[in-house]
Amino acid sequence: MKKSLLEIYSLAVCFFTVACFVVVLGIALWDAVQLSVPEFTLDSDTYEAHQTDEAFRDHLIKQYRPDEVQKTYKPPEGAALSEAREKSFAAEIRSERRDALQGLVQNLIILLIDLVVFIAHWKVGAYARKSAG
Repeated sequence: MKKSLLEIYSLAVCFFTVACFVVVLGIALWDAVQLSVPEFTLDSDTYEAHQTDEAFRDHLIKQYRPDEVQKTYKPPEGAALSEAREKSFAAEIRSERRDALQGLVQNLIILLIDLVVFIAHWKVGAYARKSAG
């Protein structure tokens, strides 16, 4: 059976869309994990910095950039430090979830486009096969 150029083109596009689908689906699944368990997907430095008050104090000191007005930085202490750590960790979790949701929506849009392109080219390939037939 001789294949037409249209059928070969259509099947090549279908092959490419399947490969894209698999890759994007894997990324979307990671976004789903990130959305449901953001503590797991936080980068290690951020996670470790929020585990204890001492680690958070060190994190604050490292990230502080002194300017001309104030040359030294004194982090909060005691209950204020614990409260600041908890607020910071909650903000990091919110940010991680937001990033995950954005990524998931982007990947779902790509998957939808991929599906439309696949179906269209599959139908074109089937038509070319019948016409060559």
